[in-house]
Amino acid sequence: MLYRPPTRPSFARIVWDELQPYPGRLDLSIRMAVLCVLVTVVAMANHVPEAALSCYLIFFASKDNSGSGILIGLGLIVAASVGILLGVLFLMISADSPFLRLAFIAAFTFGGMYFSQASRLGSMAGTVGFVFAFVMTLYDIIPVAELLTRALTWMWVVVFFPMFFLVLLNVVAPRSPARLLRATLADRLDAAAALLRNTPNAVPTAHALLGDGNAKASTYQRMARLLSLTSKEESYREGELIDLSYRALAVALARSQEGAAPDPVLADELGRYAVVVRDRELLTIVPRAGAATSGMEAIVGRLAATLWQGYAPPPPSKAPAEPLLAPDAFHNPRYTQFALKTLLAVMICYITYTALDWFEIHTAMITCFYVALGTTGETIHKLTLRILGCLIGAAMGVGAMIVFVPHMTDIGHLMVLVGCGSLIAAWIANGSERISYMGWQAALAFFLCTLGGFGPSVDFGVATNRIIGILFGNVVVSLVFSTIWPVSVGGNVRGALAKASTALTGLLRGEKDLGQQAADFHTAVKTAESGTELLMFEAERVKKTEIAPDEAEALLSDISALSAPVFLLSRDGAAPRGMPRYVKAATVRFENAVAQWLDTRASDIKNGRWASEPPIWGDALRDVEVAFNRARRQAGEQGRRLPAAVRAQMVSRLRLYRQIDARIARMADVKAA
Repeated sequence: MLYRPPTRPSFARIVWDELQPYPGRLDLSIRMAVLCVLVTVVAMANHVPEAALSCYLIFFASKDNSGSGILIGLGLIVAASVGILLGVLFLMISADSPFLRLAFIAAFTFGGMYFSQASRLGSMAGTVGFVFAFVMTLYDIIPVAELLTRALTWMWVVVFFPMFFLVLLNVVAPRSPARLLRATLADRLDAAAALLRNTPNAVPTAHALLGDGNAKASTYQRMARLLSLTSKEESYREGELIDLSYRALAVALARSQEGAAPDPVLADELGRYAVVVRDRELLTIVPRAGAATSGMEAIVGRLAATLWQGYAPPPPSKAPAEPLLAPDAFHNPRYTQFALKTLLAVMICYITYTALDWFEIHTAMITCFYVALGTTGETIHKLTLRILGCLIGAAMGVGAMIVFVPHMTDIGHLMVLVGCGSLIAAWIANGSERISYMGWQAALAFFLCTLGGFGPSVDFGVATNRIIGILFGNVVVSLVFSTIWPVSVGGNVRGALAKASTALTGLLRGEKDLGQQAADFHTAVKTAESGTELLMFEAERVKKTEIAPDEAEALLSDISALSAPVFLLSRDGAAPRGMPRYVKAATVRFENAVAQWLDTRASDIKNGRWASEPPIWGDALRDVEVAFNRARRQAGEQGRRLPAAVRAQMVSRLRLYRQIDARIARMADVKAA
């Protein structure tokens, strides 16, 4: 059974699938709703302004584990403190010079958005640029320095107390990253066991788990160690289990895709180890030494050895630190173009609401910072989510103001209203990146409607103006990013497809271990799938410059089909002892030919065109078949048989080589865009 990538599902279908429950989604949503209720009570009781913003920050900072939540909460408090102090300083410098304030707005916007693309800081750099730029605009509304300083002080309170509650909840009622890590590892082992039993619908589950890579699991591991939830030795053991569980799942998937017979014995072992990991136990019996040195049996044996209580895991080797700036940070024109496009959108919005003396639609300027992304497809996708979320939240808020607010008599009624609205928005926000931003925007629009003052109100003015600002900002960003230096997400798709092909080359050459190459491959496939979906948000004139959706899907399907025999070949390792030298030489030539073809193919895909001499798939397989037949014939002439291990390896390799040969021959007929 070969895996086929999804074929452009409708947006409605995507939303429906994303709204389905998963383990932990309700818990996360309830926690966010409870925090919003607490923030509302404190804001109403103490007349803290901008309660809507305080509640929205809960959505911005909430994470699925307590370690990350605590770090982000504390980080935002520190960032707000430093940002406000620097904001006051820059305001003092530019108070009497509108031109200087405008220059600061432009500089902060350009710098923040430039480094959001050209560095590892990402959205953090954009957020810093936004804060500084937005503070510069406040002097137009509050031209008295003393009043402006007081307003900025209140803004610190607006950030501080929701983050205080967030940190407090994660300390008092934590979502343990150690427990989440164990659940992730156990889910992988259970999924691998299901594949070995040929359980229906096991393949999509495996693809979803593999597509996540090891980044989230490694984050859980670091957070658990940071919070002293695991010992150093236990953390080392977990690091090995992260790699082994990923290997087990990747190989089990490859076996399933190639139609291998069920293996209930190995499946039962993996299921037992999943229970051991989930219950935070260790094996008390010394694992028996198996004869297998490769394949699924070897991976299961290493899992058993790692889970044995007498095993002392060695400290992992330290990976080199990732540089802060991208290698092409100062010579890639796309970073400059992105920053200039965002700056243009920001200035259009700022000048518009300033000229019209309509500060209430300042959310247009905020929208420009948070909708703009590197490609047109990503930008249009995000602004679509923002508009839909805004309309959903506005409908919820307006409906509440008409039906419920006139009958509200105390804070308890408001708590129920905020809690229900927050829960609905949080459920959407806890989906994947496909729809999560829609939940954020639904929450913001709902809070703007219902938390506009310090008591029940049916005044739609403030909320309506801010929603108009959001919609106006979306229109401006859409026009700017689709007409000026448009960048198709197709380039990212081609890069991901090339990376997937390169990962297969690495498996054949043994450049990295199986776990790392498997993670590189499956995360690249997921990136390509996501990018292919985003292509539907781009105009034809934009995406045709990179790759068409049909071609992307065809390439993704071919690379995925080729991956299964390559993974199984890598799993089997080098040729065993006892195999004649000329047979080994033929296998090496075949695998080198495959690797060379994949290298050239990856370059073609990445560049969007064939090389000057297109790769031609030749007769490397025939040399292997001739060598294998010669080995059998010579053994028969000498009155002996080849060792069983050698025969089994030869038969297995020849079967995989034939599959690889057939699939490459088919891919060789498909040209890059």
